[in-house]
Amino acid sequence: MRLALASTIAVCASTAALAQDAFPPGDGHDLVAQNCVQCHAADVITNSGKSREDWAATVSTMVSNGAAIPGPEIGKVVDYLAKSFPPK
Repeated sequence: MRLALASTIAVCASTAALAQDAFPPGDGHDLVAQNCVQCHAADVITNSGKSREDWAATVSTMVSNGAAIPGPEIGKVVDYLAKSFPPK
């Protein structure tokens, strides 16, 4: 039982580490890597090219749907996403 639990924790930690590696460095990286991949694969985010306004609307929707991004950090997340994944 302990081995199974340890294996599950290791897989979750590996998945989170891989997701963080998918995002470029920058202010807001950790917030995106920790919060957005709770529900989405990293490629859903990295393949989305959006304007700042579109990212703001997306983040607002995600927060409304339960994303645990603290209010004061929302602007940082939007800025990071807009800079890192602009319109294609």
